[in-house]
Amino acid sequence: MSIDGLDRILEADPPAGSVLLVTGGEGTLKSSLVLAMMSRYLEGSAEHGLYASLEQTKDSHLRNMDSIGIRWHENLHIFDYRDMRIEWKDHRLDMFSMTKDVLDMYIDRYRDLTIFAMDSLNALYALSSKTNLRRNVYDFLTMLRDRCLTSILILETGDDSGKGGERFLSDGIIELGVIESYNGVKRYLQIRKMRGVRHLMEKHHLVVKPGGLEVVGPIYGQPSTS
Repeated sequence: MSIDGLDRILEADPPAGSVLLVTGGEGTLKSSLVLAMMSRYLEGSAEHGLYASLEQTKDSHLRNMDSIGIRWHENLHIFDYRDMRIEWKDHRLDMFSMTKDVLDMYIDRYRDLTIFAMDSLNALYALSSKTNLRRNVYDFLTMLRDRCLTSILILETGDDSGKGGERFLSDGIIELGVIESYNGVKRYLQIRKMRGVRHLMEKHHLVVKPGGLEVVGPIYGQPSTS
């Protein structure tokens, strides 16, 4: 599960069944990074992946992937909740339970489904009851681990980020951001946490190239490992 250059930062892939957060503000390529990582992971494999989208349609994601050179893999399934939300617009939905049902439906259809992504936790929280949110998040992450899925959960940083305790419960955190300096604006990728895998700590430059996303050298100084 990688993109070009990520092996400079991570010594190895996260262990199977890990729950990872990809965090950052708007315009930091969170969705693009996750889709690129999943597509690369599925290349040359018979495994399947599911990308559950609460914020954008499947067509929108495919257009964005094409615009920055990310190749969509046929075993990567994108499910958006648009029709479901329109049908139940006058009802308070249990989105945690609904997502579990969607996931189980895909697992029944594709027994070798091994990787899952949710875009985004912010939308999941906004559409769910605020009562017992931390317990719901704990149960949701436990459900993902019980199914032995490597899971990537997108979290946009803001006032509501962290309310579900997801930063403490996750196995890894990949932070994306933007830095302005005298020589321009740069996007960065930083591994904030990754259980069971040695990794570099510094912010690394994340760039869009004709073939997709690539992680290049550290933005500041020399790398150190953790």
